[in-house]
Amino acid sequence: MGANSRGIKSWDDYFIPGTRTLKNLVGRPSEPYGVEDPVKLAVLEQAASTVRIAELQRDPLQGDFDYTHFKATHRYIFQDIYEWAGEERVAPTDRWMTKDGHAYYPAGPVLTEAAETQFRKLEQKDLLRGLAMEAFVSELAEIWGEINVIHSFREGNTRTQVVFFADLARKAGFELPLAAFRDKDLRDAFIEARFHSQDTGDNTPLAEVLRRVVR
Repeated sequence: MGANSRGIKSWDDYFIPGTRTLKNLVGRPSEPYGVEDPVKLAVLEQAASTVRIAELQRDPLQGDFDYTHFKATHRYIFQDIYEWAGEERVAPTDRWMTKDGHAYYPAGPVLTEAAETQFRKLEQKDLLRGLAMEAFVSELAEIWGEINVIHSFREGNTRTQVVFFADLARKAGFELPLAAFRDKDLRDAFIEARFHSQDTGDNTPLAEVLRRVVR
């Protein structure tokens, strides 16, 4: 069952009516759309996703590192919080999505094809296996930057990307330790590098950040 079949056809349909809180699965019986307090939801989401990410670090999902695998990673991480976990966002379809002044792909066939194209490229590059460290980091930054600007999900894109690409790195013979992103300076540099990628198409700063992390 996709988001459309659940009545989610616009950006506002993701929200609990009368609020700016995302509909969720963790409310009391008196909260049919889930917890209405956005702060409480953020705390519960962080706690639940942290547990699920730890599980994936111990026992990664099996898959082909294609778009299906990527969506399955999101589904696993957010299965306790959002009914639409693992599904493409359905809005906005009429324009590029903007958030804090940065642009992301519009939802719909354009987004789907863009994502499928990137994962086909990843397959054609043999999942970045057999590369020296420098080449691996450069290629990883390119695919990561593109996947980020596509922004497949309504929420949870960054966590999904980090888990997915950490698993990809392991398969390619490298390590991308998630714990490294707890460092505020590195995390801030990572966020800024991705914004730079979105705004300019240049993934060089993202490669510089990943070079500090990948082992």
